[in-house]
Amino acid sequence: MNFIKPKKFKTLLAISATVMLSACASISQNDLVNLVPSSTLSANQIVSGKTFALTSQDIRTAQYIAEIKMDGQEQVQPLHAKQNVREAYANAIYQQFYSQGFAKTKNSNNTLNVKVVDSVVKVAQQPVKYAIDGKVTIQITAETPNGKFVKSYQGSGTKTGSFTADTKDIEEVLNRVSSNVLANIAKDSELTNYMKGNF
Repeated sequence: MNFIKPKKFKTLLAISATVMLSACASISQNDLVNLVPSSTLSANQIVSGKTFALTSQDIRTAQYIAEIKMDGQEQVQPLHAKQNVREAYANAIYQQFYSQGFAKTKNSNNTLNVKVVDSVVKVAQQPVKYAIDGKVTIQITAETPNGKFVKSYQGSGTKTGSFTADTKDIEEVLNRVSSNVLANIAKDSELTNYMKGNF
């Protein structure tokens, strides 16, 4: 049986402790995550003179945008967004419809509601590696006096790496997944055709 010499064992302990401490110190609870989903803009307008009143809701169960779970610890470290999450998604989605020719107004019988159901990144941090999982769900409701169209759009994404995740890694996953969900909304002909035919 091979035993580790006391000197070597102390060195290994010191390295492990340093890695764990650097992992803890890399992201503080005061760090804010930059939520900047990219809008998928239309090159050509498909409607003219179609208007709606824009409303939005944030119904997420947790108000933080990311959580970090250190290996061996029960509690998670929450991180919040720099931006108002509801407004960030609603504004980005509106830009998409605006590029298609739709416009928002206060006085309209037509409403478009953007509901943020889920938007969170979960980080599993181990001593020498990390895994990031992101999930975003947005529900769109287009409503007129004659009826409404409701649809949910979901996206997920992952990232793994060596040593310690930082805020930029979290932002990369969050914004990539968010932008993909927005792209699905912009390219949904079923939604666009409903708005085009009823607004």
